[in-house]
Amino acid sequence: MTEQELRYWDRLGFYVTRADADDFINKAGNIGAVLDEDLEEFTPRSGVSQEMLKKEIDELFSKPFVSVALSSENNSILLALEFEKTRPARVKELKKEGHTTEEAKEIFKQELDNIVRESLGLPDETPQEKEYRERAIAIQEGKPDPAFVEEE
Repeated sequence: MTEQELRYWDRLGFYVTRADADDFINKAGNIGAVLDEDLEEFTPRSGVSQEMLKKEIDELFSKPFVSVALSSENNSILLALEFEKTRPARVKELKKEGHTTEEAKEIFKQELDNIVRESLGLPDETPQEKEYRERAIAIQEGKPDPAFVEEE
């Protein structure tokens, strides 16, 4: 991408192309109503209208490119997104190493989890997290939840 195609959109904290910005506006710029279950009625959703977002983008792209340093948090998000793009190739690679498709997907997920943990400065998986992950896998595979299986 060239500098002419990119702008730093402070609202998102990222560089975007005009197409990316328009896509975001189409998905996120809708104003409508949401069901307030306490009131049992629809109430207006607050937010910025698509028209306001389009004006913001028009103004942003009418100005020259400005280089902005991304925050460490945004750099971490970008790292995770880039790793996610390698998923199909990585899963195939793991399958060639002899893993089943499900095992390969789980390994990839754990690798991604490790990247996120490291980026956020989180500790390794705790015993409770491991238990919940193993329980979720068992349930997904149609097996009984290990927490409720009676030992004989």
